[in-house]
Amino acid sequence: MKINHPTILLDFIPGGCTGLFQPCDVGIQHIFKHSLKRSFHEDVVEEILDKFDEGVECITVEKKLAVLRDRTVKWLCDAYKTVNEEEMVKKV
Repeated sequence: MKINHPTILLDFIPGGCTGLFQPCDVGIQHIFKHSLKRSFHEDVVEEILDKFDEGVECITVEKKLAVLRDRTVKWLCDAYKTVNEEEMVKKV
């Protein structure tokens, strides 16, 4: 690397230190991704419970792109609201 690209400096980070060098990965991005997963899970559970209430015998969860695309907007808005809370930002 030094011979072919002398302007690039390599710096090795010891294992287990990512949280020290990349606090956004541990703080904000982890919270954002967790919120997305929680919203997705909430939607799936709600859909299944609605089908139970309707008396549907064979329950399948919609996985079509159009359905997921429309639901993703809500998940992203929920995640944004979660990360945008003042207490959350101060923690990180």
